[in-house]
Amino acid sequence: MEITMVDCLNNVMVRQFMCATQLAAINFKVKNLSKEVDFILMILSHPMLQKYPLKTLYITRFLKAIIVQMENNGNELCDDLYLKYVELIQNESNEGPFYKHYILDNNISNELTESVITIQESTSIVSQGTTGLCTWQAGIALSCWCLKNQDILKDKFIIELGCGTGLSGISACLNCSPSEYWFTDCHSAVLNTLKHNIQINETHHKFNCKYDIIQLSWNDIEDLKMFEKKKPDLVLAADVIFDDTMFEPLCSTLKYFTINITTEIILFCTLRNSETYTKFLATLKKYDLHFAQSVLPDNYSIVLQQNCPIYIIRVKQNAVMSKYNIL
Repeated sequence: MEITMVDCLNNVMVRQFMCATQLAAINFKVKNLSKEVDFILMILSHPMLQKYPLKTLYITRFLKAIIVQMENNGNELCDDLYLKYVELIQNESNEGPFYKHYILDNNISNELTESVITIQESTSIVSQGTTGLCTWQAGIALSCWCLKNQDILKDKFIIELGCGTGLSGISACLNCSPSEYWFTDCHSAVLNTLKHNIQINETHHKFNCKYDIIQLSWNDIEDLKMFEKKKPDLVLAADVIFDDTMFEPLCSTLKYFTINITTEIILFCTLRNSETYTKFLATLKKYDLHFAQSVLPDNYSIVLQQNCPIYIIRVKQNAVMSKYNIL
């Protein structure tokens, strides 16, 4: 039976592979592993992954995990799989750039380029003095949330704080039809990578809104004056509370946006350190920012690794909260 691209992209392992999910989170003990091998080899040979490659070391480790599982099952190794593995380990390179490919939606096209969001990412957590050059789990969660809550984003003027590689914002611009979306970050290297990622995805997708890329520092109140005349309807941010030295500037910025009582603020925060998270909530209270918390449900998306709880925090200056369910 012929394998179609739709079959391939609907496969869980393929989706996890394309966004370089940690191997420990992938189930290699599937019933028909040979079918998975066909899917993976099909993806690896696609021109898109040739042009925008995954990190070679990740691919070799992934293929090795499949080979080990097939040997444990007593399956005959596929020649194409073994040859691809040998080819990669002989030509393994750590020179980038490297990319990840996210399939967030279930509306799969028969063309790979039309079904994915391609993101250039750093292979290091900290690169060029910033953590914004790789996509964090709360950012993936926010991207998935945008797809599940398109009605909340539709026709809204949206600002994203600490936009990083741009996955969340690109997802919103492609799928949710806001009136306008502003990507903001303080680091020039992050914004340069973001521009590159937007350019890649604009080649294959139609953005359904106007957008802008803004350099914005939470420490500089002058930067916020650009919003005096144009108030956002929605402020989004993901994984922006890992550095407690930035809590005061961040909360000051959030406080500024709450001056407009119709502005909604939604933060996605991964709970890696309970003390850091508690300190952030205390800083919100210090700035008289009222908030409501909820925890993202388990298994929210097959491309999301939920090793730690991901909290959704909705912030308002007053205690009046809108009634919609933000999950």
